Amino acid sequence: MRWVGTALLMLMAAAATAADRPNILWISAEDISAVTIGCYGGPAKTPRIDTLAKSGLRFDAAFAAAPVCAPSRSAIITGMMPTTLGSLPMRCKATPPPFVVGFPTFLCEAGYYCTNNAKTDYNFDASFKPGWNESSNKAHWRNRPRKSQPFFAVFNLHVTHESSLFADKLEKALKSLPAAKRADPATVSVPPFYPDTPVIRESLAHRLDLAAVLDRDVGRLLDELEADGLADSTIVLFWGDHGEGIPRGKRSLTDYGLRVPLVLHVPERFRDSLRLPGREAFVGTTRNLVSLMDLGPTMLDIAGVAIPDWMEGQSFVGPHAVTRDAVVSVADRMDAASGFGRSVRDHRFRYVRNFFPWIDGDDLPDYATGVPITGELRKARKEGTLPKEAAWFSRTSRRPEELYDVVDDPHEVHDLAGDEAHVADLARLRETLRTWMAKTRDTGILPESILRREARAARSEWVIFHPGDESRAKAASDRYTRILMVAWAAAEGQPFDATDERPFGWEQIGCVDPAVRSWTVHGIGWESLCGKVEGRARAVRRLEPLLTEADPAVQIVAAWWLLKLGTSAPQPALDALGREMKSPEPDIRQQALAAIDSLGEPSRPLWKAAAALEIGNSEEYSRRMVKRIRDRFAESPTLAP
Repeated sequence: MRWVGTALLMLMAAAATAADRPNILWISAEDISAVTIGCYGGPAKTPRIDTLAKSGLRFDAAFAAAPVCAPSRSAIITGMMPTTLGSLPMRCKATPPPFVVGFPTFLCEAGYYCTNNAKTDYNFDASFKPGWNESSNKAHWRNRPRKSQPFFAVFNLHVTHESSLFADKLEKALKSLPAAKRADPATVSVPPFYPDTPVIRESLAHRLDLAAVLDRDVGRLLDELEADGLADSTIVLFWGDHGEGIPRGKRSLTDYGLRVPLVLHVPERFRDSLRLPGREAFVGTTRNLVSLMDLGPTMLDIAGVAIPDWMEGQSFVGPHAVTRDAVVSVADRMDAASGFGRSVRDHRFRYVRNFFPWIDGDDLPDYATGVPITGELRKARKEGTLPKEAAWFSRTSRRPEELYDVVDDPHEVHDLAGDEAHVADLARLRETLRTWMAKTRDTGILPESILRREARAARSEWVIFHPGDESRAKAASDRYTRILMVAWAAAEGQPFDATDERPFGWEQIGCVDPAVRSWTVHGIGWESLCGKVEGRARAVRRLEPLLTEADPAVQIVAAWWLLKLGTSAPQPALDALGREMKSPEPDIRQQALAAIDSLGEPSRPLWKAAAALEIGNSEEYSRRMVKRIRDRFAESPTLAP
């Protein structure tokens, strides 16, 4: 069964009167972490949110599925992980299978009036049906046709978004907050992973100011609810879409980037009919682990609507509420910047798996340059004044695994992955992640250009590893197991040994599956880069033939590694990248341009040609990369051929 049928939902709805069913109000905030809000012990002045928490329930362990908006919202609207649906890379416009619709669809069918004011940003193409009765900047519960009709109303508050720190937007965002009410930069606490400078202090103070404006906007909505006489019949949730909109927060697999405020207020009249595991009261705090993917299933449970069996999220409040042992969060490409990381968070530890450990620390996209903290970090790195806790920003590579005790080390600056005292914790969370990836068929193990190509053929990213009929499903499962094995091993980077034929290594390079070959190239390149110098010559000999192999995605990866390793004959690799950056396939173009951009100096001979490319508006990130390469070329045009 893919979903509960409309007739059954309507029958369930008919069984309950309007008085029996609660209204539901969602107030979502953008780019704000739990540690900022006053009721969580944060320094921001947020009296209205604090009062809501005091009369309700504060969730202390709620986490986004992804540390950036569009992938996070794809999980929220569907109750499924973006890795399952192929909607993790930023602005990828994945195609969900037909049975996956927004959870408001089922609330509407059960008689609710569902409104969204007004952000969507679900990372899906136009085929996706979110299910709103109304979605606009005028959407409101007041627009429902009958005042007796129960509603589910969402208001997305934008003021704390990362962009509000941009110089051209800050004063507009803060215009309603008098200067006397603004935070004093001299009194803010600077986290140890930042240098303590006036610019950073000022930006952190502005983050507190933006939170204060957010609080006023929250208060306005609560006042409207009270004025309409609906406060005692409406369940209210306040939550953030992911962590703080500054470096080491947004886009990072850290508590600062993933832990969100989640406050639930349940009017007295509904408390007896709902269930909260581990608690009898709906007032106070709870350490129950929650993923934002669970929001939709929980709303259905609260409203008395059956949760579709295809949803991966689960109810955390309601008749069918359960608890989690851990929360998985995920990150891949952020804007144009490559990446592939997975994280598991339990009550004490955060485990991070870096599948691309060769990426340097400053993997922030162009968009983050608008935040003054980004420029200040880059300045300190150039001057050599970064504090030791900011090594994450200056690293040239990263460990394949990280482990942090988030209780004793809330800033996550002491990596315990190599600590013998935590071998068991590392192994336990590692296995949790690997089991989860295999069970959910995490689509991220397919290089993005291959994922999109196969999705077009299958008409959905999801179908690639869930093809339907039994014989094809067995083949898809076997294929997934093989790719995961190679992808998992490729990041290890053990020193090269001429007698060592690793399972992910030389024999896999002949595999017909381009995804397996791509990961094998990464494994060979990374192992050689980490190992003995003489190992590079053998790696180069293995990779050079791939520059003319059939799949362009593999050619690009092979060319990148050959130039990264410093081949003595770079021209064939440069030719491959130069050819693919002009590919008619947008995903291949983007992959080739990303390779050229990230290589820097070794790709210099291609800068002039890349700078001359004309990229359409629909290819936002390729266009940005071309501009960056064009700017780089313009700084030293005489040095390029």
